Amino acid sequence: MKKSDCFFPSCKKTGGKALLLLLMMWVLPGIASVVAQEKIDINIKNGALTDVFKAVQNQTEYRFMYSTEDVKSYQGITMEMKGASLKDVMGTALAKTDLEWHIENQIVFIKKKADKAESVKQIRITGCVTDVNNNPIPGVTVLLEGTSMGAATDANGEYVLTLPEQKSIVLIYSFVGMVSERVVYSGQTKINVILKEDVKTMEEVVVTGYQTMRKSDVVGSMTTVKASDVMMPAYSSIDQMLQGRVAGMMVMNTSSRVGTSPKIRIRGTSTILGNQDPLWVVDGVIQPDPLQLDQNDIMVDDLKNILGNQISWLNPADIETITVLKDASATAIYGSKAANGVIVITTKRGQVDRMTVNYNGTFSFRARPSYGMFNLMNSKERIQFSREAYKAGAIYSSTPLASMNTYEGVMRMYYEKQITKDEAELAIQRLEKTNTDWFKLLTRNSFSQNHNLSMSGGSQKMTYSVSLGFSDQAGVELNNDAKNLSGRLNIGVQLHPKVHADVSLVGTIDKTWGYAAGVDPMTYAKETSRSMLAYDEKGDYYFQERMSSYSLNNTGMILGYNILNEMDHSYSKNKSSRLNATLNLSWEIIPGLKYEFVGGVNNNERLSESYAGEQTYYVANKYRGYDYGTEEYGSTAYKAAMLPFGGELYNGSSDVLAWNIQNKVSFQRVFKEDHRINVLVGTEVSSTATKDRSQTIFGYVAERGEQVVQPTPIKDIVPTGNQGIEPWGILSKLYSGEGWTRTTMTSNQFSVFATLAYSYKDRYVLNASVRNDASNRFGQDQNKRFDPTYSFGLSWNIAREPWAEFMSDILNQFTLRASYGIQGNTVASISPELILTMGSVKPYYGEYMAKISRLPNPHLSWERTKTWNFGLDVQLLQWITMNLEYYTKRSNNIINQPIALEFGREGMEVNGGRIINSGVEYSLNITPIRTKDWAWTIGLNSSKNWNEAKSEASSNVSIRNYLEGANDRVLKKGYAVSSFWSFAYRELNPENGQPEFNLIYERDAAGNVIVNEETGKPILRDVNDLTEVLVYSGKTEPDFTGGLVTRLRWKGLTLGANFSLLLGAKKRLPNPYPANGNIPLSNVNLSKELKNRWQKPGDELKTDIPGVYTSRVPKTITLQDGSAFDPYYMWGVSDLRVVSASFLRCQQLSLTWNIDGAWCARWGIKSLSLNATMNNVFVIADKKFDGFDPELGDSVQPKIYSFGVNIGF
Repeated sequence: MKKSDCFFPSCKKTGGKALLLLLMMWVLPGIASVVAQEKIDINIKNGALTDVFKAVQNQTEYRFMYSTEDVKSYQGITMEMKGASLKDVMGTALAKTDLEWHIENQIVFIKKKADKAESVKQIRITGCVTDVNNNPIPGVTVLLEGTSMGAATDANGEYVLTLPEQKSIVLIYSFVGMVSERVVYSGQTKINVILKEDVKTMEEVVVTGYQTMRKSDVVGSMTTVKASDVMMPAYSSIDQMLQGRVAGMMVMNTSSRVGTSPKIRIRGTSTILGNQDPLWVVDGVIQPDPLQLDQNDIMVDDLKNILGNQISWLNPADIETITVLKDASATAIYGSKAANGVIVITTKRGQVDRMTVNYNGTFSFRARPSYGMFNLMNSKERIQFSREAYKAGAIYSSTPLASMNTYEGVMRMYYEKQITKDEAELAIQRLEKTNTDWFKLLTRNSFSQNHNLSMSGGSQKMTYSVSLGFSDQAGVELNNDAKNLSGRLNIGVQLHPKVHADVSLVGTIDKTWGYAAGVDPMTYAKETSRSMLAYDEKGDYYFQERMSSYSLNNTGMILGYNILNEMDHSYSKNKSSRLNATLNLSWEIIPGLKYEFVGGVNNNERLSESYAGEQTYYVANKYRGYDYGTEEYGSTAYKAAMLPFGGELYNGSSDVLAWNIQNKVSFQRVFKEDHRINVLVGTEVSSTATKDRSQTIFGYVAERGEQVVQPTPIKDIVPTGNQGIEPWGILSKLYSGEGWTRTTMTSNQFSVFATLAYSYKDRYVLNASVRNDASNRFGQDQNKRFDPTYSFGLSWNIAREPWAEFMSDILNQFTLRASYGIQGNTVASISPELILTMGSVKPYYGEYMAKISRLPNPHLSWERTKTWNFGLDVQLLQWITMNLEYYTKRSNNIINQPIALEFGREGMEVNGGRIINSGVEYSLNITPIRTKDWAWTIGLNSSKNWNEAKSEASSNVSIRNYLEGANDRVLKKGYAVSSFWSFAYRELNPENGQPEFNLIYERDAAGNVIVNEETGKPILRDVNDLTEVLVYSGKTEPDFTGGLVTRLRWKGLTLGANFSLLLGAKKRLPNPYPANGNIPLSNVNLSKELKNRWQKPGDELKTDIPGVYTSRVPKTITLQDGSAFDPYYMWGVSDLRVVSASFLRCQQLSLTWNIDGAWCARWGIKSLSLNATMNNVFVIADKKFDGFDPELGDSVQPKIYSFGVNIGF
């Protein structure tokens, strides 16, 4: 497949997004110019000199230092100036005084002019201020005690202080969040000071999305991590970096391909039919659900894996923090969307500082898989299996094709006397030595790169932050690539001393490439026999023979297949462009009372394509019946072809326009030093409009200027047999309306909410919140219109009690928390209204046709989850923090219930399912070493979840549903939602090596099957529940998660390691036999475990792997629900094939070198760091996976080696 060199989509659709990125670069110089050219307005009448200083401070980034004694006599000053510079203002203000001024590090120093007659001796003091880790602290204030005279440290923590000689000099070193130091001057010329953190005054804050609060005032369960602490340079999306980082949050990888997203669950699964993913909030704005595709169209099989999720567009380098909200007290304010938890992301903002520029680049290498990683047969072993099976009389699903490329094909040619015995032996010897390396042909050692350039700074009046990011990710499979271009602009403006505006614009363009229907390079490499050729002796593609299944040609045509040819002439790709705009306007009405407006607009456009060209086996087998270019015009096969020329193109597009408006009023006040109150009330209006369109084009030829060739008209199609054809042939999909779809859905919601946080003496805290949602997605019953979510919680910090002060040096925090509340979840795909799918004219009736998609249900409401949460927070010695939580969640779910067939459907959605989640969570963070040169931090977290259904869905559930663990249909009382069942393996039949099973038939005391004397058939057990013929095998999702993060620093070198642990999940091993029990096809590779299969009586004592199927009579087992299965399929889904999917993964090893600041200064840069990382270092799991990753089951996570550089200017 050839990919276009043009990264940007067409200008008509997404040119505005691309233009946004260029606009950011154009705007930036203007921002810097505004900052550099601040103008000052002065309007003072009969004021003091200090009023001039205050006016300048309010309009600029400058601060003033002076002695009160020096300036207090200058009163009655009148000044009026417009757009003046600082130099002009100060010159005018001090013109008639004996004062002079100068600037150091944006601090204006005012002092008396030196008396020329008297020379006062000056003292010069220099030094450096650092923290306990020897990191310089810029902006530290150094003052002469009792005066405003002093200096401030620069970016390197250094200062220079000049003072008049005095009898007593005491210096005060102060900085926000640090304990001030008082140093008595005793003649030193250099004074270095170390400041320590002030734990009592450093009040940590948390962001809930709707508000920012002191952490000590929050009762709910939430965890905040810095993006810099979880960063994995090789990945392009933040969700991929969160595995094992937050207690109670389970992150499961679903694919090794680039562009895919993991599955995330917070505190278990609380819904059956609804979206089980958490709610994502970015800078206070809820992100809409990911775009959907037609799940029934085979052409989108790979496309649906590369669409991403709600935050795939967000550049991880732009993220400041990630906060995970877990219980009802933390999430109830999000109403009917919060039952699955909420993940709140805050992005970076500009700071009041000089302009800084930062570049970060990462270059990654992914290692391709190899056969040495898996327990697969080589050519010789595969041919030996075929030889043994052939001699044993194995049953084939169809007569092997006469071919020199397979053992069976060679033997057929020999027995049909097409070749001699010597020729057959030579051909088989060649097959044994072929050993095609499919991994080498279909995968690669790939190279990826990420680049991020950011610029930020500002003044008291305005701050800015601009970033550009580019990511080019190459997967290990050929043609699997993902590219992302992002730009972000944030401007904060102080419009008035009490009014602040914050504007954010984000534009992204994503492009991901995958595969068309039937093309899966990794699976093909694993499952294709190594005796098969990829190229012939001339170096051309070798096409494997496959029997055609084209319905209009029954002459037994042979088709050629080569996966490299399929990849050359087919593809799937997805383009997404997104524009996010957010405005945050705050107005401090009076001290403590603030109004805030938040408005966000999100526009997302997706263009998806999946194409299979006329040269592919897919098109030949489905629409033509012969290989490309092998039949002449007018031949019998040509006349039977529906699509003699051209291929199939699927086009899908989606437009999502979502907007959100919040109006909030908050009140914060401290009364009498002991009572602190924080109240927030607000309204929220949101709307999401989605337009999905798709169409399938037949006869599309990409190579000929994207032409479309007309399919064969119905009157010209001549089938080779008597088989019937649809009235319109290939065009039936188009004429019946099935070849294209158009879906429009709008979801509107209006909400009111309020929160309260009250703290007494920082010991006792009360939280409460309430929210009510009105939506067009709910039923029309009066009791559904007002059905609010709410929560309340209490906490008690025992360490703040007076009687606990004797432990204050050891026990810094000991807080007990308890909360209760209601969380909600809306099933977006379900509506209370009657929904019809409009069709075209039905020929039989000559009338338009409509199909019932959804029956009306005016009683339908959103799903509710009642949550209790109990927590304990402990801090010891200021370097040990612990957290312990227990929770229980009771959910009322929407389920599918059967209804009478006269309603036109088998079932409808109703409220009635009940699920309980309960669990414990634990986290520990310690810093056992923290000195100037050494620091060691360790972070541990773990969680255990118990998930149980308390009701059963009454839908018709089959044995196959139980075997597959179909979560949308199986809700079994007393079992977890992700439960599955298996057949109970008994033994291998000693006569033929076929598997036998327990629990299905009636047996006598000796264990023999009881046979009906009249019919001669085994008697099935009489059961009340289908699971009585199966055995419970466990859950597909883990119930225990854990993580370990450790960092060891020595001077500028930091060594880090990340580990994740998932326990409790079960998976089935792949079945080496086909589901029908026949011998595997000759072109299929096999697991080496089949070398240990049953081959003769007595082998059943040393193996549990069945022998090859040799019975000439097809054998199936009919079960209690009327379904029938082959015993070889049953063996593959028996308890014997179930293994533990628990694993411990070393996610990352990293080494970072922060270059010494003095060296950087010599090169004119602010900072420089280099890092080397390795991802997916190793995984410890059940050996039965034979090299496959326990998360993925049938694939592997490639090792990734990365090198990165970070430069600050």
